Amino acid sequence: MNGLDAIRGVILNLTRVTGERDVARDVRRLAIGAIRAGDELPGIVDQLNAAERAFNEETETWVGHEHLTQGGSGPFDACDLQCWLALASLSKVPFIPAEEILTLNEEEAERACGTTEPISPTLRARLKKALEKLPRVENKMEPSRSVNEHQLQEKLESAMDKVQSGWMVRHVRAGASGLKALAGCGLAGPEAPEVRFSADREQGPGWTRSGNRRKVDLQDMRITMVIAEGPPGPTTFVKRPWVKAARWISGEDPHRSGSLIAGPGLWPAEWRAFVENGKVIGVAFYYAWAGHASPENATMALAVRDLAQRITDQGVGQGALPRFMNIEFARSSRADIDTRFPRNVFACTLDFIETDDGLQLLEGGPACTPIGGGHPCAFAGIDPPAGVAFRPAPGVSIAEPKTWGAAAMDSECIISWDEATTLARSGS
Repeated sequence: MNGLDAIRGVILNLTRVTGERDVARDVRRLAIGAIRAGDELPGIVDQLNAAERAFNEETETWVGHEHLTQGGSGPFDACDLQCWLALASLSKVPFIPAEEILTLNEEEAERACGTTEPISPTLRARLKKALEKLPRVENKMEPSRSVNEHQLQEKLESAMDKVQSGWMVRHVRAGASGLKALAGCGLAGPEAPEVRFSADREQGPGWTRSGNRRKVDLQDMRITMVIAEGPPGPTTFVKRPWVKAARWISGEDPHRSGSLIAGPGLWPAEWRAFVENGKVIGVAFYYAWAGHASPENATMALAVRDLAQRITDQGVGQGALPRFMNIEFARSSRADIDTRFPRNVFACTLDFIETDDGLQLLEGGPACTPIGGGHPCAFAGIDPPAGVAFRPAPGVSIAEPKTWGAAAMDSECIISWDEATTLARSGS
């Protein structure tokens, strides 16, 4: 294992261990909370049941990518890659393709995500006793027994037989946390990052290998989360070519600063467009700490705005509506959210990468709102995300939201559309 792979291996292992630890911590907290709730537990469960009913009623109305591909209208999952690629195709905007390789039913996905023991036997016994007061609640603490483990593993491995070397795998709602961590630290690189830990153990973008065959990785904590948060029904994985970026920006990685693996990183030139009320209001450099104001970057930001608006116009024109449940749940308690992001108005984020063939759409996602959704990237602390943000304002750290309150427009970091146009022309 070379030096780069060694650092990648450390990041991947830390990401997986940290994810498992966070899940275990959250489950323990929920278990302790349920036990302490005592006689209030039935009321809490009633509230959770009501939320689940609202979730199901909402997501049942969402249309799939096949419907959108035919020009159909309706709400859709704002996190669904295939839906965004359908709109990009119709609007003639270049995009990185994705091809389905695996579909699992809910029981298969639950089993493939694996089981952990995040709570002690004693705490489990106390929780079981507390739940006995709730006979109407189905006990889902045990994994499904109806899935044939051998057939499931064969399914996961056979899916990878369709994936060419140097390609990546992802769930339609998100990529794996390991890949996200490597990209954020500037360690993903021009080629698909594949780390060999030993002769029979290897990890690539969205897949693992133990022995002779690769398999789709569902035990990644981010994948487990997006499946749990997504609409009920089948879960789908796709393969995508690892497209090389046309430009790379180097610099010190802020995520590893002060650690034993501190050092420089290399980030592809990627951009995020912010859409509200059917209009692109802002564009930001995706890897915010690596961006800078320049005529070339201003030119690319304006080009991103134009492409993102074409996708937006297509969605608006056919009546497609990106939906994100966190925003939907907030409408009843946050009038400002309902006013700024009306239910039947197009709002989202759209991500692009610079390639040798020009800008191409990577994916789309939910709108950037005061309660979450799409990350503000270089607009951290700026709301609404209007104009062009090359890097965060002075004093703002992406990793420290408590610093975001000090953000302000800055000519070296965040500028207006007119200023971006002037800057772009200065380089011609």
